[in-house]
Amino acid sequence: MPAEGRGRGGGEFQAWFRTDGDCLDYLEWLRWPGGFTCPSCGCAAGWRLGDGRYECAGCHGRTSVTAGTIFDRTRTPLTVWFTACWLFATAKDGISALSLQRSLEIGSYQTAWAMLGRLRSVLVRPGRDRLTGRVEVDETFIGGEEPGLRGGRARGKKVLTGIAVEVKEPKGIGRCRMALLADASSASLHPFVTGHVEPGATVITDAGMGYHGLAGLGYVHERRSQRAARGRGDDPGKLLPAVHRSPRWPGGGC
Repeated sequence: MPAEGRGRGGGEFQAWFRTDGDCLDYLEWLRWPGGFTCPSCGCAAGWRLGDGRYECAGCHGRTSVTAGTIFDRTRTPLTVWFTACWLFATAKDGISALSLQRSLEIGSYQTAWAMLGRLRSVLVRPGRDRLTGRVEVDETFIGGEEPGLRGGRARGKKVLTGIAVEVKEPKGIGRCRMALLADASSASLHPFVTGHVEPGATVITDAGMGYHGLAGLGYVHERRSQRAARGRGDDPGKLLPAVHRSPRWPGGGC
């Protein structure tokens, strides 16, 4: 374990999970405390294959102890994953992808960023209610200022984040939802909206092409053009006041 992960309790943690085999044994104990049970047919008999997967004695289906978890289909060693979990859980003020990269002593920032994304995804409460009423939706790059880059829309090492905020009447804001986006296309923005906003709500966006088609998904779509606002001499940043509340994120926020 890197030095950064050897805080209080770190020595004991390191002793428990020295190898990927130790990590797999622990995951197996968590998933099947009474022994292997096939997730497809429920049969409680099977055997471990040479590649580490299990084959069911009943239906002969094959599965792994990591299937359906954040560790599924990853090339990163489980020892690195477990250390990332430890750092993520014990960091008092949270941990950034850059800090995680340095702590894990891995070469790829994108790998650390993807790992954090998976870890954060499991903190979302399953079945939580979607936003309702009037909801402002926007997207922005988050990651702070970087030398040589200007404006909140300059990518650099920043991540594109979707933001949806309930607008309360006569004024004020309600609940907020945020999620990482692959890009600003409708293929990314539509699932973000449908996953976080209840159909029938009024969705307020800018005039970006990625939001076209929301009306066909069951929403009342209210578009506000930044270009038209500039033409009128208005401040385009005030078109979506709920998601643009934070002065720390130029071009957008929450």
